[in-house]
Amino acid sequence: MKILHVLLTQLSIPPTDYGGTERVLWGLYQGQKALGHEVKFITKNKNIHPDALYFDEKQSLESQIEGWADIIHFHYPYDGAINTPFVCTEHSNSEVEKEYPINTIYLSSRHADNYNANCFVHNGLYWPDYGEPNFNPKHYVHFLAKASWRIKNLQGSVRIAQKADMPMHILGGKRFNIRRNPYFYPSSKLTFHGMIGGEQKNELVRNSKGLIFPVLWHEPFGLAVIESLYLGCPVFATSFGALPDIVTQENIGLLSNSYSVLTEAVRNTDQFDRHACHHHAKQYFSHTAMAKGYLHCYERVLAGETLNSQKPKAKANIKDRLKMVS
Repeated sequence: MKILHVLLTQLSIPPTDYGGTERVLWGLYQGQKALGHEVKFITKNKNIHPDALYFDEKQSLESQIEGWADIIHFHYPYDGAINTPFVCTEHSNSEVEKEYPINTIYLSSRHADNYNANCFVHNGLYWPDYGEPNFNPKHYVHFLAKASWRIKNLQGSVRIAQKADMPMHILGGKRFNIRRNPYFYPSSKLTFHGMIGGEQKNELVRNSKGLIFPVLWHEPFGLAVIESLYLGCPVFATSFGALPDIVTQENIGLLSNSYSVLTEAVRNTDQFDRHACHHHAKQYFSHTAMAKGYLHCYERVLAGETLNSQKPKAKANIKDRLKMVS
């Protein structure tokens, strides 16, 4: 099968930045190649990678992508004129109510439900890029998200860590912020690292006792969760969005919408199985597991099926902030 991926951003192949969608697409490319398929990308970045094609904005998209692929995989909603069969993956939550192409794929069961759809494929990552886990961690937990986004709930994460008397490393924010989600934490038990990626991020995560992730919205997926699991960290999170699809075993973490319940779990991180966390991520959220999920979708579309019973449409409250109890 010949597969063309379209993500019309300044995507670099392989990805070198912090972008989650780019890392997922890189993993999908690796997985599809491992399954024996021919794969190419089209991006706005002039890549030197042999499987990356440059998108010329002076020409129509159709003229540049027709004719090579058996199926085209758009990584944004595309509903234009194209003769080749195609699917789209929606990677985020919508800001507005609108219809999506009928062969749109979502990232989790709740993500699909938020659009009145039923087709989803869980994200996976290319785990060889992440090294190995540490089964003897240091004495701290971590937060991994954009701290300036209120829905990521840095304030709640700090509350849980402090109540549990556990030092915490914050990956994705600075100690002082005055925009969008103002905060200031002078505590020496909180270490802020800003927006980091690559091996620096992986080293901090693999040495952590666990991820605190009490998000206040229906997270479409949550790469921070599977990264942490792969590197041996149990996850302590709310049960919103994709989290129930990911944390499915009692020995790899705890989901609760109660601060006190999560705090008690963080006090007892040693009761969770770091080996089980690692193997869970390897089994269910690898690049090959994701590639097989998408391959099933491609085969259905090529056989003339539709992936959803009707055109998906975002629900009005899809981005509402959710609440936790004390």
